[in-house]
Amino acid sequence: MPRYPTRHAPILALLIGLLALAQAASAQREPDPTDQDPVAATWIWLSDAPLNTQGYRAPEQSPGPAALDLVIQELRITPTTRNSQTLVRPSLAARLGAQLASLPLEERLPLLNYLAAHEELAAELAFLLDPRDDIPAAYRVLARLIEAHGDRVAELAPLAAAICVVHDQPGARRVNENTIPLIDPVELFGYYEANERQMRFNLAETPATLLVHLADATGTIAEYDWARARYRREKDLGKRYKEIEYDTRALTDEGYTKRVTEAGGYSLQSIRELGGVCADQAYFALSVGKALGIPACYVRGKGGDVSHAWVGFLEQTGRQSVRWNFDAGRYAAFEDVQGTLKDPQTGETIPDAFLSIVSMSNSASLERRRSSRALVDAASRLGLQAFQDGTAQGIGPDVAARQLDLLESALRTDLGNLRAWTFARNLLTRPASTLAQKEHWTMAVDQLAAQMHPDFAFEMLAPFFAAEADLNIRFNLWDWAATRFAGRPDLAARARLAQVRIMLEQDRRPDAILAAHAVFTQHPDAGPYAVEALVLAERLLAEAGRQDEALEMYRQAFETLRAPRRMKQNFLAQTSWYQVGTRYAELLEAAGETRKATLLRTRLDR
Repeated sequence: MPRYPTRHAPILALLIGLLALAQAASAQREPDPTDQDPVAATWIWLSDAPLNTQGYRAPEQSPGPAALDLVIQELRITPTTRNSQTLVRPSLAARLGAQLASLPLEERLPLLNYLAAHEELAAELAFLLDPRDDIPAAYRVLARLIEAHGDRVAELAPLAAAICVVHDQPGARRVNENTIPLIDPVELFGYYEANERQMRFNLAETPATLLVHLADATGTIAEYDWARARYRREKDLGKRYKEIEYDTRALTDEGYTKRVTEAGGYSLQSIRELGGVCADQAYFALSVGKALGIPACYVRGKGGDVSHAWVGFLEQTGRQSVRWNFDAGRYAAFEDVQGTLKDPQTGETIPDAFLSIVSMSNSASLERRRSSRALVDAASRLGLQAFQDGTAQGIGPDVAARQLDLLESALRTDLGNLRAWTFARNLLTRPASTLAQKEHWTMAVDQLAAQMHPDFAFEMLAPFFAAEADLNIRFNLWDWAATRFAGRPDLAARARLAQVRIMLEQDRRPDAILAAHAVFTQHPDAGPYAVEALVLAERLLAEAGRQDEALEMYRQAFETLRAPRRMKQNFLAQTSWYQVGTRYAELLEAAGETRKATLLRTRLDR
């Protein structure tokens, strides 16, 4: 059994005694569920004997859910739900009861002693954990951290919580042919704890949802010590990407093994010495960032037929404001390509736009962040109650409307609460969601996110626009999106392409051909979406027996595009200019205009 600091051992006995005194004082009047603090009552409930031979207790029997239900019933929901603070303690109690009941009693009791004495740490981890996490394993990581680092774990609660949710399962980072394991969580916490003052971000105050991008550090502590010593004064992390020499033979020589891989012992030092490709450049930069306490991530995108990797990192933009910078290593050919990354907590692939919105939590106080999460718990609890009442078939419109109100309030409390965003989006994709709800949330997303985070706003709107059953209404929703995001050619083109597909569903093929061609002519700078529109128009022309029109369409399209500056062939091949030109050359050759096709290919293969 883990041995934690002994001065916290009597805490449960003290709580039990205080609870007994409170119960005796209130014995002369009618019992009131609000007499007891639900978190204190939950600690006591968790410390009792288990109810089954496996050592688990039924979380619904804990004090938290009943207390949460009571507050939800009395909660007055407004756009800002000013009384949402009343949800926080019941929500925390419900989470702690469900999470810690999953541990056998012999593992649970030592943790209870520590967490009851350090409720800020308990709340940090409890509110961060997600049903997709291996919750018992996350608490076992916490037990290891406490045993090794004692009270420092509570002092750096956001960092500790982030490490627990990332290290609940063994993990590694794959960088092409190289696999680098996660640094042991105890060693990693020790590194950040020992070098806390040198870290760029405050490890005791930065939201854990951002610190998960420190917690997924891979390699060795020795590499991090080297990087910290070498780059401690570095302010522009993007320079570290460009510092790594590109191993160009890896692009041209089939069967060639990169120098850094051939040498063995893949490390930050060997990458700097021997170079690599974009994946190695991104890995080097993000690792240097993590060594300096800068949350950073590995981003990848696909343009044309070639994938590319670049780095994202958190940077300070004001006293309380931060933003994710995705520019380092993101060459011009990928400016309109959506980047994706692996969520360190869930392991799921997510758009880089999701991180942009999460960064907004840094501007919200800890109190507001927890209120926001409690509001999401309340919305989830309403759905569970509907399920238990047998109405899950259509969590009816009244329940869904109340859930959406709670979620909107959660977002107006903490704009960076990604769970609230995705929960609302999922509700709005259900067949039972009304047009009025879609329209209201369209305006809410526009107001809250579209100006500063257009990529995220589009990712939010697209699923519930696409889920609209009425084709005419769906067409109009996309028309609004194309107009609203007109300043972003890639987003406007995506919206117009969605309208083309609706025309096809309506069997309006001649209109669809014109509309697809118009997507390119109106948004030639929309990158892959402009090319996609042109390819779609060509296919529709072929199906209509009008192949001869495709050649003229591609001629006009190619003349519209400006030839890019000199760049390596693999990046050139991902530009609209090259892709449209290549297809135009193929059509010229098919039409018997071989000389023109040859001249064009020579121009393309410059």
